[in-house]
Amino acid sequence: MICGHIGVAFGVRALRPDVPLGWLLAASVAPDVLDGIESLSHVWGPDGLYSHSLPVIAALIIVLSGAALLNLGTRLAAVLVGAMVLAHLLPDYITGQKILWANGPVIGLNLYRWPFLDFALEVPVIVLGWWMLRRAAADARWITSWLALLALVATQAAFNVSQLGQDHSSYSSRHARQHHRSLVPPE
Repeated sequence: MICGHIGVAFGVRALRPDVPLGWLLAASVAPDVLDGIESLSHVWGPDGLYSHSLPVIAALIIVLSGAALLNLGTRLAAVLVGAMVLAHLLPDYITGQKILWANGPVIGLNLYRWPFLDFALEVPVIVLGWWMLRRAAADARWITSWLALLALVATQAAFNVSQLGQDHSSYSSRHARQHHRSLVPPE
């Protein structure tokens, strides 16, 4: 899931306007931010090992919840920030494939194989979260503007279009196929 995480953060903010949106947004996309940093630094973990595995998610929950507790001073905010990090995983197991821990199983439905299906799943999450936040009138008007919604949907569409024709098998299964081919003698 890409922009759907932002929709979830919007929805939580609408339900809990006492927790700053910035914290909820940061927590909702933290694993993807780590993934982006990995890509930019050319340190790449197979199938989200360094960004989406359970040990990394646990560390992110501890760090971000602790920072929220220190900064905001409420346990509720800290718990919601941690819950947003944890809530990142389930949609990613639906849309992609992630490794649970080092040398562990890779799980996920991998809807990215069908970008239009992924788009059809994520857009309602984006729109519902945006609509909830707009109705709550808890934040700056620009964040709940039609232009903001259009930007999120367009970003999601661009991502899904970029996925057309990509190999969406997990790194582990691609590596296993390559290793198997290297063991089979040429005919």
